[in-house]
Parts: sequence; C-alpha cells; structure tokens
Amino acid sequence: MKKITLLFALLFSICMNAQVNTFSFTITGTQPTGLANALTIAGQKWSNYLQINVPVKVNVFLVNAAFLPFSAITFANGRKNFPNAPVPNTLYVSTLANQIAGSEVNVGEYDMDIYFNLFTPYYYGTGNPPSNKTDFISTAMHEIGHGLGFYSDGYVDGSNKGSFGYIPPSAIPVSPSFPWRGQDSVPSIFDKYITRTSGNLLTTCAPQNSTALGDSIKNGALYFNGPLYANASHSNTPIRLAGGAGTYTLGVDLLHIHKTYANTIMSYYWGAGDTVRIPAQWELGILKEIGWNLKAVGIKENNNYSLASSYPNPTNTNLFVSGQNISEVKLFNVIGDLICTNQNNLKAEELSIDTKYLDNGVYFLKVHFNNSGHTSTKKIIIRH
Repeated sequence: MKKITLLFALLFSICMNAQVNTFSFTITGTQPTGLANALTIAGQKWSNYLQINVPVKVNVFLVNAAFLPFSAITFANGRKNFPNAPVPNTLYVSTLANQIAGSEVNVGEYDMDIYFNLFTPYYYGTGNPPSNKTDFISTAMHEIGHGLGFYSDGYVDGSNKGSFGYIPPSAIPVSPSFPWRGQDSVPSIFDKYITRTSGNLLTTCAPQNSTALGDSIKNGALYFNGPLYANASHSNTPIRLAGGAGTYTLGVDLLHIHKTYANTIMSYYWGAGDTVRIPAQWELGILKEIGWNLKAVGIKENNNYSLASSYPNPTNTNLFVSGQNISEVKLFNVIGDLICTNQNNLKAEELSIDTKYLDNGVYFLKVHFNNSGHTSTKKIIIRH
C-alpha cells in the first residue's frame, strides 16, 4: 500500500481544523437517558455546516404533558439595527446577528428557548428509530433550525388582519426567557424573501395590520425566493413554504418548508420512524441567503459537490459519518495505512466506525460518493 510521508501528513493536519461543538445547552427538567447526548449531536451536526464564531446558547425545557398542543416548540431571540446589520429595520435571530456583529448582541440572554414535550415517544439513540418512535436528533435539529433563522414573525389575528412584527404575547403558549421579539414592528430577514406566486414580496404586497395582508398570508402558494443562493441550490426555482391554504396557524405557516418536501429537516411532513439529520441543499441555501457563512461542505456550489459530515470529533468509541449518496468510508492513520473500510451496501444516510480499540492520535477519514468520482477527506482525532 502506498504511504504518504509523515511530513505531508503533519502539514495536512495543520491545514485542517477539527470540528468544535459551538452550541451550549442549558437543560431544565428530568432528562431521559441519552437526551443530552442527542442534543449535543444535533448541535454538532449544524456546526458541521455553519461558520459559528460566537457560540449559540440554547435554553431547553423538558415537559411531559398530554394536553400540550406540541411535541416541541422554539422561540427565537432576535435583534434589529445591531452593529454591521446588513438590512436596517429588520429582525435577525440573535444567533445570526451575533455572527454578523462579531460579538454577542444579546449579552445575558439565550439565543433560543426550546420546549420538548416528552409525552412524545422519543428515540434518543443515534441509529434508526423504531417505527413507533420519533427521532429526537431530527426533532432537535428542526427546532434549532428555527433558532438559526427559519423564523417568521408574520401573523394573522382573529379579525383577519395580517402583520409582520406584531405577534402579541397572548398568541404564544408560553413566555420566552428573553424579551419577546414578536412585537418589534418589523419583518424578519427570512420574511423579506417570501413571495407570492406572482413574484410580489409578501411583506410589501399590502399595508401592515390590514385584512388585505391577512388574505395574502392565508391564500395562495408562498415561496422563499432567494436569487443568490437558495434558488440556485433548488434548480434555480423558489422553494415552496408551508401555508397559503386559506387558513393560518401560528408556528406552522411561513416558517416551514412545504409538506411536499418530505424528509427535509425544516418540513413538518415527517414523523415516527423517520430520520432527517442532513440539511437539504436548499435549506442550507436559505441560511446562506439570509446571511450565514457556510463551511465548504455545507452547500452545493456546483453539480459535482457532495455533502458529508462526521461527529463527534474528537471521538472516543464511535465515529458517525452522515451524508447523501455515500458509497464507502475509509479510515487511515497518520502515515497513510488503511485502518478500516465501511461499505454502505444498505445505502444508509449515516454510517459508524468503531474506534474504541484504536490508539489515540490523528487519523484521516476519506468518504467516497456513488453519484460522482468526488471524495471528501477530513482529519479525525481519537481520544480515549
């Protein structure tokens, strides 16, 4: 077997950064076994795609109540007109505002509150959930996604008046731990890309607090129309959003991808037995459109690029590799010896490598894709 030189391996390891978990979770409530680890994995998976320089602070509440109308719900903190804000008088979720400003704009506040209703039969493992259980990692990634920017403050009240930035606290089921930003009187940056079938912007098609705007929010297909990145990652067409069916549901319409996009993280059209742990290319395109910087692996820039991520890194007993169209993964030591190969004969979206018997040190993971000749190489650290 051909070996790479030690010098080349060392130089290569210097040039490649180890993945760092940039999420912190504060958990209130009784934790089932595996929940904290699943949360960490969900944060790590988003970290694999996003350039996060200011850590994301997530406030997690665990409840268990059959009467609550949700399995999980997220409230996103936000700011307008912060330092370096690209668009004035526009609400940015604080996770994104912090990255753009280069420092915390919400010091002393969480970036998002997530409530998980443990009455839902959650699966907390890393494999495939049973058909009667809901995958917690997928759910956590979905809820974190709202806090990262899949967030609309559009609203239609009981009198059919539509608005952006005028959601009253009485409309939400619980009170956030931070000042409620649904009344900042401005649309979110996500809202500013929503268009109707006509191509007209939803935020400007009718006056604020009017029945005309309420009708526009409730009736007709709505799209996220991002000309630079979102559409480009979606066959150069806008991405259909939830809502527009003649009714309005707060927390469902506008801020989710339409149910016809099954098995995507920010769609609500998946359930028990499903795993959706890999962002779709257009989901990453949406995040890039609203202002996130993505890592090179995080968005399809051309037709030959494939997606892959691995976690945790450093790893102890198991290394998990996620991606679409993976044919096999190989692990090499620092001098180029092949340690193991895992072929994806079942065409799974996630593979695992047993690392508990390997020595501490630097390794290299090479991922092969079956839809092209493209490969992806990552530095892995094993630490027991």
